[in-house]
Amino acid sequence: MLSLSQTSNSLFCVEWIPTGIGPKVINYKKIPSNSYRYNKFLDAVFNDFNIENNDDINKIITLSLNIDDVCITSFKYDSNISLEEKIIWYEKSFLGKYIIDNHDIYYYPIIGGSCMVVYISKELKNNILESCNRYGYDLQHLTVDIFSANHAVHIYNNSLEDNYILWKIGKNKQHYLLYYEKKVLKHYLNFKHGKGIDCIQSIGEKSLRDDLIKLVDALINSNDSEINFNLYSKIYLYQSKANTVLLEKIFSGDK
Repeated sequence: MLSLSQTSNSLFCVEWIPTGIGPKVINYKKIPSNSYRYNKFLDAVFNDFNIENNDDINKIITLSLNIDDVCITSFKYDSNISLEEKIIWYEKSFLGKYIIDNHDIYYYPIIGGSCMVVYISKELKNNILESCNRYGYDLQHLTVDIFSANHAVHIYNNSLEDNYILWKIGKNKQHYLLYYEKKVLKHYLNFKHGKGIDCIQSIGEKSLRDDLIKLVDALINSNDSEINFNLYSKIYLYQSKANTVLLEKIFSGDK
C-alpha cells in the first residue's frame, strides 16, 4: 500500500505492508510537489519514488490532504432541534449555492452543541481520482492533515480510554490541536504563538478552549505553574518541518 501526506510544497511517500504486529514500512521518501489543486499529482510521485511492490493487489493509495486545501468551519446547534434540520438551515443561510454546488461537505457533531463542517472542492477531489485512475490505483482513504494523524495514534496505542491531546506544530508559528476524551473528539484548536497565544479558530466548549490555551501557553512559554496535568493523560506531538527546537522545548515542559 502507498500512503501519501501533502504539506505546503512536499509529499511524504510511505510504502508499507500490513503485518500481525502493525504496519511495516518498506520504502519512504519526501519529494517536492507543486501540482496545482492535485492536478496529475501522482506524476511527481512515480517520477521520483521507486515503488518496490507494484502488483495489482497492492495498488491502493491513502492520501492525507494539507489542511490548507480544505475549509474548516463550524456552527452551534440547539439539542432541541435535530441536526438534520440545522444543517438544512445552515447550508441555505450561510454556505450558499456556490459552496454547495462546488464542494463535498462533511458534518461532524462535537459534544457540547457544536458541529464541525469540512468542505472539499469537487474539482480538487476529481483531480485526485483522475490521477489515481491514470495509474490504476484505488483511492482507499482521503483524509485531512491532523485528523489523519489521529489514525496513527489509534494504530500504535491500544489504550485510548483516557483524555489525550494530538498537537501538530506547523510553519510560521501556527499550531493545530485536537482534544479527545475516551476516543471522542471534544475540541479543535488552531492558534499562533508568540509572547502569548493567539486563537485563530476554536470548535467546542469555551471552557475547554480556555483550559487548552492555558496549557499550550504554559508549555511553549515554560510557565510550569500554569500547567494543568489533570487535563490530559498523554500529549502526542509531531511536525513536518526540520527544526526541532520548539518540539523539544514543549516535550521538556510536559512532565
